[in-house]
Amino acid sequence: MLRYGMLIPLVLMIASVVSCCLSYSDARQDITNDLNEAMIALASANSELWARQDTITALRKMHETTNKPLIYQACDLNFRNAALRDDAYFTLALVDKTNPAPKIQGNKIASDSIMIVAENAADGLAIQVQGFADCSMASVFSASNQTLPGVLFVLSILSMAGISAIERRKATPAAAISLDNIKLTPMQRQLTQILLDAPSRKVSKNILCATLWGNKSNADESLYTLVKRTKTALADSGIKIICNRGESYEIRINS
Repeated sequence: MLRYGMLIPLVLMIASVVSCCLSYSDARQDITNDLNEAMIALASANSELWARQDTITALRKMHETTNKPLIYQACDLNFRNAALRDDAYFTLALVDKTNPAPKIQGNKIASDSIMIVAENAADGLAIQVQGFADCSMASVFSASNQTLPGVLFVLSILSMAGISAIERRKATPAAAISLDNIKLTPMQRQLTQILLDAPSRKVSKNILCATLWGNKSNADESLYTLVKRTKTALADSGIKIICNRGESYEIRINS
């Protein structure tokens, strides 16, 4: 029973880990969606300014000097997640046939990108706008909904503790159970004691028949009758004999 019972906390633990990962992934996607919305709003408000020749010239000179795209801080933008104002920024980079889009290094959450075509653009010249968020794994995790993973984790711990408690109860030493105050015939007492002394408190029919009657021909019928009468005698004692698919008998102690 312990082997199969432990599948319950194992399944719950796996479900907790899977749901935790899914919640984390959803939180990252929410940040990406937030960046996309803010980027579209930013590009819509500034596309005409950024497409002007003087802006293009300034961006080109800055790129030649730093070899990096222009960084636009996002502290004045509206995000659904207000914490992104401190972690997010947008890049403006010139892109044409000779200048490919820059690659941003590091483990960042990136939005999609928008291409703004410059005035009188030549050689496919455009301004690439893209958003990024420097969010640590811990910050993304804290922003994710971990209610379901937490519930599943607690249930796995509780189920594991419950199974352990059941096994400890079943492992109660047989010597601690007294039959002295129970009215039993010698055969009924012998049957009960055999079951109590068994390591798992379970004994097959064949062993019971051989132990109680040796080679008696109708031992199965005798065992059935003995068990039935013993059950009646034990009815008020909290001790119960269970038949397992007609193959074995098991004794259980009710608290």
